[in-house]
Amino acid sequence: MKKHKKLICTAAAAAAALALSACGKEAEPSVNYEQPVRTLAQTMQAYDERGYLACFTSAAAQSYRSSKDYNEDFIELLYPASASEQKLTMSIVSHEELDEKAIEKLEKEYVKTFSKRIKITKAVKMEVRFKLYQKNLKRTDLKDITVVRVNNTWYIYGSVIDDFNFLSDAAFFSDIIKSANGSDDSDE
Repeated sequence: MKKHKKLICTAAAAAAALALSACGKEAEPSVNYEQPVRTLAQTMQAYDERGYLACFTSAAAQSYRSSKDYNEDFIELLYPASASEQKLTMSIVSHEELDEKAIEKLEKEYVKTFSKRIKITKAVKMEVRFKLYQKNLKRTDLKDITVVRVNNTWYIYGSVIDDFNFLSDAAFFSDIIKSANGSDDSDE
């Protein structure tokens, strides 16, 4: 009788797992290492400080919270509320998985920076484009971000990102043209 109940429970658990794994098949596929960066963008848009800091390793978040420049409302400074509708999106422009030697270097750098050891099982270096849409204006910022897997969880590696430089695309292309033409505003 006990074997029969265990078999039924096991079968029910397997059926539930299969049913749940089918959920979201229609959604855009996501790679695990992208998740902390996607969550970063979502938490900024939701003004969720706790969620934002959870995208980083605990030592990085703690270091940021205890810094003299820390402000409880830092997300509002990063992502100011606008009277008009605004939306923040992110996309991975490029990515590269790091080898063991690079991972060891990250682990040593982490100890020097945060005085804590970390065991990284995987690491990926990405170029991420953040886009901020405001009414009739689109602003972008490119960031080089490294994500690491620690204890089967992906985090953004390094110090907490506490600044974004959202340039309007018009200003961005204007700067590129000035640069290509050899113009430099600092001479004026």
